[in-house]
Formats: sequence, C-alpha cells, structure tokens
Amino acid sequence: MRDLLEAPQLRMRLLHGDAGELDRPVARVCATDMPDPRPFVTAGALVCTGLVWRKDAGDSDRYVGLLAGARVAGVVAGQALHGHVPEDVVLACERHGLPLLSAPQSVPFSRIIEYLAEQAAEVRWRRVQSRADRQRKLLAAVAAGADIETLVMDFAAEQQVSAWLLTSTGTVIAGTDDLAREDIDAIVSTALTAPRLPAVTTGAMRVIQVGAGDRITAWYLVIRPSAPDLDPYGTDLAAVAELYRQRRADRQHLDWELADRFPVPFAEQPGAAGVALVCEIHAAEPDVRIADSDPDAAQRVSETTGLMAVRTALHDALPELVTSIDREGRLVGVTGGTQEGVAALVRERVGRIAPALREIRLAIGIGARQPEETVAGAIAAAAAASTAARDDLAPVSLRVADIDSAVGLLTAVPGGLQRRFAERVLGPVLEYDRRHGAGLVETLGVFLGCEGSWRQAADRMHLHLNTVRYRIGRVEELTGRDLGRLDDRLDLYLAVRTLFGQTAPV
Repeated sequence: MRDLLEAPQLRMRLLHGDAGELDRPVARVCATDMPDPRPFVTAGALVCTGLVWRKDAGDSDRYVGLLAGARVAGVVAGQALHGHVPEDVVLACERHGLPLLSAPQSVPFSRIIEYLAEQAAEVRWRRVQSRADRQRKLLAAVAAGADIETLVMDFAAEQQVSAWLLTSTGTVIAGTDDLAREDIDAIVSTALTAPRLPAVTTGAMRVIQVGAGDRITAWYLVIRPSAPDLDPYGTDLAAVAELYRQRRADRQHLDWELADRFPVPFAEQPGAAGVALVCEIHAAEPDVRIADSDPDAAQRVSETTGLMAVRTALHDALPELVTSIDREGRLVGVTGGTQEGVAALVRERVGRIAPALREIRLAIGIGARQPEETVAGAIAAAAAASTAARDDLAPVSLRVADIDSAVGLLTAVPGGLQRRFAERVLGPVLEYDRRHGAGLVETLGVFLGCEGSWRQAADRMHLHLNTVRYRIGRVEELTGRDLGRLDDRLDLYLAVRTLFGQTAPV
C-alpha cells in the first residue's frame, strides 16, 4: 500500500491509514462496485471502487464492513461520481481498520492495475536473478571442492536462518547448531509421513526433500526462519545437496556389490567386531496389481526394494557396520560397540523409519560375541533372535539374543512357541485358579523367587507355612512336576517368566 502512495505517476492521496496498515502487502487488484463485493474480492486484494454502490451515508459502514470481513489489504476510492470521497466512507474505513487512498479523476483504475503488474513483474525478475546468482555461487563452490557442511553454513548465514541436513533416521549430515531429540523426531515424522513435501513441522521448521524417490533413502534439508513471516528459498541448496547424497550412495552401493559378490566370512576378518546383526525383510501387503500376473513378484519387488532402503538406514544408524546379504536373503552385519548400545541405536534410529514401511516388516536380531567365540557364533545368536522377532506384528521388531542363561535362551524362541510352552506347563494351574481363586500361580512365583524357601515365601505372602506347602503340593499334582527336581523347577520357572515377565505374577 505504501508503494502506491509513493508512486508519483499515480498521484494518490492518503485519506486514512497508519504505518502498520500501509505496510500490508497487496496480493492482487480487484475493481468492483457491486452492492455485495464479497464474491469479487479475495484476501490481500486492493479494492478499487467508484463508489457507485453508495446511495446514502448509511451504505458506507455496511460496504466497508464486508470488505474488512473479506480481509482485503485496502481500498482505493475514485472521485469521478461524487467529485470527492465522502466523509462517511473515510469514517467507515477508520472504524474497520482499512487504509483508504483517493485516486484523482484523471487516473483510471486500469493505470493502477498496470502499475502493480509492472511492480510484480520486477519483483519476479529480481527473484529470478537472485536465484540464478545463488545457483552460480553454489555451483562454483561445488567445483572448488567445498564440502556440504560449508555450503549449509554459508546458506544459513546468507539467509539469516538456521539450517540442517538430515537422513531419514535422524543422522545430522550438517547443521548450524545442535538439534534436540524432540526436534529430530518431529522432522523425521514430517519427512516420512507428510502427503507432500516441502512441509512444515509443528515447530515451524520447513522440511525439503533432497532428491526424488524413496523417502527412506533420501536426505532432508530443514530450515528454521529467524522470523515467523520469513520463508527462505532452499530448493537450490537441496539440489546441490543431492549431488553429495548421490555421490555417497554410489560409493556405498559399490562397496555392497563387492561385498555381496565376493563375501568374506566375518569370522575370518582380523579383529572382527563384537556385535552381530541379522535383519529379515518380510512383505506386509503384496501389490495386487503385480500379483495378478505373477503371484510371487509382489513379494520379491517389495523385499528387494526394502532391503536396499533398510540397508542404507542401518548404515546411517551404525556407521561402522559391515554388511552382506546371505543365501537366505537376510541382511547380516557386524559392528563394534556393545550389544546394548547397538540395540538402543537400532531401536531409536531405525524405529524412526517405521511410518514409511508400508509394504515391508523388519525382524531384527542382535547378538554379542562371547570370549573365545568366533563372530559366527554371534551371527547364529542374532539369527535366532531375528527368527523370534517374526512373531511381532510391529513394522520394526527387534530381539536381543541373550544365551548366557536359560531365560535368555528362551527369548531366542519365537514368542508364539514360548506362550504355547508356558500354557502347556501351567495350563491346569491357571484353570484351577480361575475356577477356585486359590492363588496357586502367585504362590508358585513367590516360592521360586525365594529360591525354594518355604519360610521366606510364607513370610513374604503373610501366610501360614502349611498353607504354602499345601499350595505348592497342589501345583505339583496339577502339573505332574516335582519342585525338588532341578529340571522340573526350571520348567515352571520359565513358564512363569514367560506368562508374567517376572518371577512372581504380581
């Protein structure tokens, strides 16, 4: 609005408008004298009117109120009809907070429209020139060997924003400062689930996909403006970042092709790492369109595409990971660190891509190499854990192999088989408790937790010693097991742990 007032060729006169109102941007121009202007105006429009709609002073407040309700930017009133702008029109604009300019009779509305069109064209041209300059600058920096971290920092400084480059698992490739875990989760969620990109997170950060195609293997440029109304242009930097992403992906795929074609047994590698990982890829929903012509093709396509995407995600989460594809089509890898640390990283980083796994499920097993054991032993433990993870229905399920104890060994058995074992062992006891409320399972759990001590179990449950003896005797009768025998006691202990997740089911 201020530009119109300051244009000498338009000779506009300000009748009402403070500094804030004059700084409103004009999105378009609408010329109308219809009694109800709302169908002909839009938000942000400059409304040019010859005041034909005004029959008396009472019309002004109603008409200007309709314009204010449509959130127009301002009003230009012509003087041809009345020879001036009536005072009631000025007062109505003051009341509704609309800036009002008066156009002289010698300036037709068409000239105002032409002027704004020229200004808009000039702004677009400046943007094109500015974008071309940025592109030349970015390409010159790439040719000079600048790394992507420098490019992101330079972009952020020039645009006065904060900026980051992330993978789909939340790994930060470059950035102006540290990101909180909550921000990373919000960014990745937006990147993988938004119907279209660019998109804005709940924290007002703009997410731009780097490159086209699979969102799991893509990078994402994230921009946080320094002011709410600032919308910096980031697609040029995203296009350049794609060169770096593709360069890294090409190197990675070449390494994988060599590893898959000429595999070296992990156990033979000098200084082999101590943690093994096995990832199975399972199709969730075969594509019916493909399945019509080839019943097995949908699953093959889904698993093959998913395998490469998941392999990329795992290497993002575990930079030291070395992988290959075994004969069963599973992703097998070894890495350094601890079993707990690797499991935590996989849960956090790979778990973030779960919303994008629409056609596949991941069953991941992790095993640690024990002293004096080859890596092959750790891989076998991880493979058993991944088999057990198949029973979980989550998009990403993970099991950690713990075969240093009987309880840990049981976790390597599929969940469905574990439950069947426990129900066969304790089924009669559970049914008896259901019918009589005898508390047998609870007493058994406490008894086992007290290492078979009658007195400790009675004290802990506040029961008479003979009551505990009677209940344990009933358990032995119903299960056909003798708690004095080590193997029978182990069966009952594992059954209780399987059903209740702890020694005592309370």
